[in-house]
Amino acid sequence: MSSPITGNTARTIMPPRKPSSRANQLLDHHRLRGHSYPTQRYWDRLYQMLEEEAEKRGKTPPPPPLLYALDHEPSDDDKVERLREQVTWADRNNLLHRIQMFFDAMPSSGWNRFHR
Repeated sequence: MSSPITGNTARTIMPPRKPSSRANQLLDHHRLRGHSYPTQRYWDRLYQMLEEEAEKRGKTPPPPPLLYALDHEPSDDDKVERLREQVTWADRNNLLHRIQMFFDAMPSSGWNRFHR
């Protein structure tokens, strides 16, 4: 699988990290409800919140949301994986509770759904 393209030209390759059990529980909670990843509007807000927290704490920024690539659109699997990377980043930076609060406040319409 090729690395997804972010931005216009740069490729972001995140080192593989295994999510903690807490991060997996958060993702599983939403998967069980059919939620795959946030709609672009909410994903942009989530990223902005995480980016601001990283800046305040002097941390490396989180993986950015996937944007449309020049030669292809990211697949749903790419987007699910990017959300997992962001949740893992938040967990490593003690911000998992912020993602949980953000997800809890999102309306159901703020999620893309798994196709069954």
